Amino acid sequence: MMRITVCLLAIIRAFVGSAATAQPFVDPRSETDAAFHMDKGLETGSHDPACYDTKLVSTGGPAPHSPSTLAVRWVGVSNFELAYEGKIILLDAYIDRGSNFPPLGFAAADMKKADVILIGHAHFDHMSDAASIGIRTGAIVVGAPITTEKLRTQSVPESQIRTVTGRGGEKLQFNGFTVEPILALHGEPDKHITEVMEKAVNSLVPQPTPAQRAEEKAIEERGTSDPRVITEGTIAYLITLDDGFRIIYRDSGGRITDYEKAAMAKLPGVDLALVAVSADYLNRLTEQQALEYMRLYRPEVYMPAHHDAAYSGHTPLWRATEPIFQALKDANPRLITVSREYREPVCFDTRINIARGQGH
Repeated sequence: MMRITVCLLAIIRAFVGSAATAQPFVDPRSETDAAFHMDKGLETGSHDPACYDTKLVSTGGPAPHSPSTLAVRWVGVSNFELAYEGKIILLDAYIDRGSNFPPLGFAAADMKKADVILIGHAHFDHMSDAASIGIRTGAIVVGAPITTEKLRTQSVPESQIRTVTGRGGEKLQFNGFTVEPILALHGEPDKHITEVMEKAVNSLVPQPTPAQRAEEKAIEERGTSDPRVITEGTIAYLITLDDGFRIIYRDSGGRITDYEKAAMAKLPGVDLALVAVSADYLNRLTEQQALEYMRLYRPEVYMPAHHDAAYSGHTPLWRATEPIFQALKDANPRLITVSREYREPVCFDTRINIARGQGH
């Protein structure tokens, strides 16, 4: 009798598990866009494993099987994987973060496929694994001059490097999407606040061990702390898929620039904003910066970046997203905010952009 009961439980678990993973994905924009409900073909996506599997496509996970499905995964700090139409775009490359960080569930060496790597700036916590992943995958690696200078010291083939300034007139054409680099500004939080917060948090948590400090030093050497990163080396990227879906990616929480204003003046807004939370720690200040981004980029969906942190050491405090989300929604009730855990996919049905007449 016990054996039969155990078997029945196993069957029920298998049925429930398969049913859960077989559900069609829902584009987050369908919450507020009536066009999805007018066309039942757009209301839900297909039963696509890529929209439920937590294994990155770059590490061997399933790719979206529909050319109109975009799968977005956040993988810590400002790292994202975009999988679309058989292509993999990596945003930043800081994967092997060391034992003082929460584990991501995979290593940089596991990333075997990528077409393009866009590096926002050259601090180690944004580019430390760009060279190794670029060399292994053959991906094109894009960055500001100070970023590509560092890549050249790490044996990345010249044929894979693309240097951009973000000062206008640059557009990189890839199969299925274009990338417009835009000169941004790195965040410069008030040192009085950050020093107080870091000191307080570090007084309450275990300090890094000598082995962890040595580990961190080796990681830091794969980036640069050159002060030019602040004003010359931080690039935001406007990514436009061939069906008109627009993504803005900004990996540091600095003030907006005239270059960003000029680029966005030509557009009605973007579908998705992947934007770093500023390192001001105090909710009021992080909200103010997020509101500045929302008013400039006018996104339909907002996903945060750079809100996780090390257990101790420099900037050890995780940044709260809910106060930011509330402030954004108070200013724009139609905005959709989405925050997932490491590797959890968010999928978009980009056919709606063609239906709106936004395709190329």
